[in-house]
Amino acid sequence: MAATDTRARLERLVIARSRLQIAQVGDDERLDYELGYDSSALLQLLLDAEDAFGIEVPPERVPELVGAPFSQLIALVEAARAGAGDAA
Repeated sequence: MAATDTRARLERLVIARSRLQIAQVGDDERLDYELGYDSSALLQLLLDAEDAFGIEVPPERVPELVGAPFSQLIALVEAARAGAGDAA
């Protein structure tokens, strides 16, 4: 799957789960303040991403996303997908 496909799918998840009314997500927008994700909502977003992409995000990586930009979420999912591909 191309990086643009990953980004588009994650953007749809972020928009659907955000408590704010947003229409699009910029790569530099922070998941917490600008996109409306508190820690519990962020955890749910990661669980949704795991289901959507068939990946597992190591629990120790979750704190990296607190205050992180959307681009970091994309990178985390892509890294998990690459690792899942290595394991297959």
